[in-house]
Amino acid sequence: MDKDRVLTYSQLSCPLDCEYCFVDDMNYNQKKNVAYLSGEQIELLKQLPEEINLIMLGCDTEFFQSKRNSIEILEELSDLNKDISVITKLSLSSDLIQKMKEVDHKLRQRGNFLTFSESIPCLDSSRLWEPRAPSPEKRIQTLRVAYENNLKTLVAIRLLLPTITDDELKKIISSTKDYCFGYYSGPLYLKNLEHPLLETNHPVNLKKEKVQPEWMLDDNIFYKIEKDGQMDFLKNLLQEQGKPFFEGAADAIKYLKTL
Repeated sequence: MDKDRVLTYSQLSCPLDCEYCFVDDMNYNQKKNVAYLSGEQIELLKQLPEEINLIMLGCDTEFFQSKRNSIEILEELSDLNKDISVITKLSLSSDLIQKMKEVDHKLRQRGNFLTFSESIPCLDSSRLWEPRAPSPEKRIQTLRVAYENNLKTLVAIRLLLPTITDDELKKIISSTKDYCFGYYSGPLYLKNLEHPLLETNHPVNLKKEKVQPEWMLDDNIFYKIEKDGQMDFLKNLLQEQGKPFFEGAADAIKYLKTL
């Protein structure tokens, strides 16, 4: 829980195994065949104080890996008078997006809304970093359909991979800018600096800092890895396109509430 939002953790294993994922390093107890949200967790969410106005789902797993369960959870939480945020790296059917639209409609009747983020941190190098995830093209199609169904859509260029080129970042923006309200990003976090993809691609001007990320569970020390000037390049690129940049989804949602 953090001031005005709550992040949910499930220990439900993600099936995608992206090369940059830090969940197994953060929590060694990831499991299969467990509930995304337990009955106890749902009851705790129902007891949230009024000042907590945002529930962020999918913080340690792929929320939509079970389409049926994900919609059931959204429908149950839609009665809580809270904004809801979901993020995915999957491509979703039009029927599922229609069900999300129905949840959003119910939320809006209570003065809240659903925010939908699509994770697209790379294009040309997606097969290297995300070998089991749907192609970026399929994810962009999902983003487009969600946007056309009037959902509040965001693009997560997160993590910002130091191996991708400026041209690849430009392609991400040009392919998604017409289907979202903004972007958020953040650095790459690794437990070990000797990552094979970093060694293979030899990014230059890397900054490496040992940190405890404030948004992670306690006692999780990581190396924060950034390519010098890359984040500023992304911010300038978005400014040129007239698109807002945010440090994270929570800041983006505060902006969406003003629209």
